[in-house]
Amino acid sequence: MKLSYVIVTANRCERLLATLEHLQRTTPLPRDQWEAWVVDNGSTDDTPDAVATQHPWAHLIVLPRNIGMAARNLAMQRANGDVITLLDDDSYPTGDAMCRIIDHFDQRPQTGAVVARVELPDGRCEASALPGVMIGCASSLRRSLINQIGGFDPAFFIQAEEYDLSFRIWATGFTVDRMDDVTFKHDKVLTGRSKVRTVFRDLRNNLLLTERFLPRELRAEYQRDWVQRYTAIARTNGHMSAAHRARLQAWWWARKEQLRGRQVLEPGVIETVFEHERQRLAVRRWAQENNINRIILADLGKNIFATWRACCDAELDICAIANQSPAFAGLAYRNIQLLPDELALSSKPDGIVISNVNPAQVGPRREQLAAQFDGPILSLYQPATTQPTITEPASTTEAA
Repeated sequence: MKLSYVIVTANRCERLLATLEHLQRTTPLPRDQWEAWVVDNGSTDDTPDAVATQHPWAHLIVLPRNIGMAARNLAMQRANGDVITLLDDDSYPTGDAMCRIIDHFDQRPQTGAVVARVELPDGRCEASALPGVMIGCASSLRRSLINQIGGFDPAFFIQAEEYDLSFRIWATGFTVDRMDDVTFKHDKVLTGRSKVRTVFRDLRNNLLLTERFLPRELRAEYQRDWVQRYTAIARTNGHMSAAHRARLQAWWWARKEQLRGRQVLEPGVIETVFEHERQRLAVRRWAQENNINRIILADLGKNIFATWRACCDAELDICAIANQSPAFAGLAYRNIQLLPDELALSSKPDGIVISNVNPAQVGPRREQLAAQFDGPILSLYQPATTQPTITEPASTTEAA
């Protein structure tokens, strides 16, 4: 069998039924070449009965309680497809996306996972903050590799669990490939998910990633950055107590990771995921070609450390960081003030470096800045390429 869909759901019966109906109607494969697995994560509505009655063709696993995203593992262990595609109960592939993805796996034996472009109902896109990391609503996995390295770590429950699995895939020598020309839709139905729990898990789980995978010299740098990032978000939402609890639990996890033995990524994998050297070379070349001395950085991106260090190495004067998020208003990053775009641009920079490498955000952000600034802008992420394209701002729309 070629394909297995895996969907985890909880108390969203109508949305799930619509997604299953869509998959049955539009999957571009013979019916005996694909299947769907639904894991009901402790629903208290009639989800299991409704699936069994209206979509008896779907394999159903019913759990007595919510175990988070590790529930996917139960379906992945039983799936028959060579490719496992992870969906939310409100996401689905479009057009020939699945045929394209399956062909990609067939043609590239070292591909461990494929991440698709995700479109939201309002036309915006979403993606993980790092291009080499999966997103749970639109990622496909090579089943033979998952059998080898295992699935999602229950310790994360929810938030950042895709980072953990993506890092483990890269560590095996396989790749996580992004296909910007293959699209999934995500209807993004709002849920009653607790904001305080999300804040708590965001900070705790990201600190767990640093403890588990990063070498000592980078661990402290990314912990510093991510504590600032997620604490600012917690403060804006009035959840500072959750942030404090997250740091306490992360401290406990740090001790646990020391005892069990860290899974520190090899230097080549660190470079592939965080791109310190590639950014250093790209920034230096761009600055030399455009005679740049004074810059502003755009956005407090999750990987801003790589960009900040690249700019320091190129001996550029960083005047400010342009950031529109209210959560970061009034903050400074390594003694560089975060300012709204208008104030940052008033420093009269020679150029702008976009530190944000989130594939869904880079294009719109560049367009926003180009409307206010007619000098050189360097984007450190470009769709469908492993090298940055260094150009002057153009009038054409850049893919998200």
